[in-house]
Amino acid sequence: MIQPGDTVRYLNSVGGGIVRRVEGKIAYVDDNGFETPYPVKELVVVLPAGHEKPQGGARLMFDQKAFDAGKSEARKPKEIPAPAPKAAPVEETPHGDRITLALAFEPSDPKRLSEATFNAVLVNDSNYTLQFMLAGRSPESAEWNIIYQGDVQPNELIDLAQFSHSTLGRIERIVFQAIAFKQDKEFEIKDPITVSRKLDLTKFHKLHCFRPDRYFDTPVLSYPLVNSDRPVK
Repeated sequence: MIQPGDTVRYLNSVGGGIVRRVEGKIAYVDDNGFETPYPVKELVVVLPAGHEKPQGGARLMFDQKAFDAGKSEARKPKEIPAPAPKAAPVEETPHGDRITLALAFEPSDPKRLSEATFNAVLVNDSNYTLQFMLAGRSPESAEWNIIYQGDVQPNELIDLAQFSHSTLGRIERIVFQAIAFKQDKEFEIKDPITVSRKLDLTKFHKLHCFRPDRYFDTPVLSYPLVNSDRPVK
């Protein structure tokens, strides 16, 4: 559900901005200082209201200036780029052909959880590349909001988004969906992944719920999503 404060892009045209108000099925988008009315069904949320920019490797943010610059560059003649160097082969693990995934939350200050923010991290403990989507909603809402969509490489941890206690309620229920494959090599086809979970938000106030694990040296609150190809419910 589109709401004021969401950062959106247009589905059927270039551009986007921040939703200032919603009237019925029309959202008014601040696009470079101008409020433009758009049908809600023609907008895609790229950063829900209340979310903070993730740090590190996350690719969630919609950079309007870069997007517009890209449009301008597209009108200019392009030089033919040199061939990109081939990526180094993926170093596979013995257990990695069975997919294991987890969603972890890193507190900014484990000793002051009531004031901390929480960095959401996806752990891909497998030899597969995943194209995935993570969505969340509050228990009172029937509509889902995209938290992150993109790729995660084999045996990689990536930052997804940051949350405060005031915004965690918007992801009390999450859905994770993904397809798995290997680049430039043969692989076993995996079933599409769908995991639906409810997060216990009371744990975000309890220090003993945060602890280091096999993936993190610092305390985290971790929710398993897939364990050896089996979705965790």
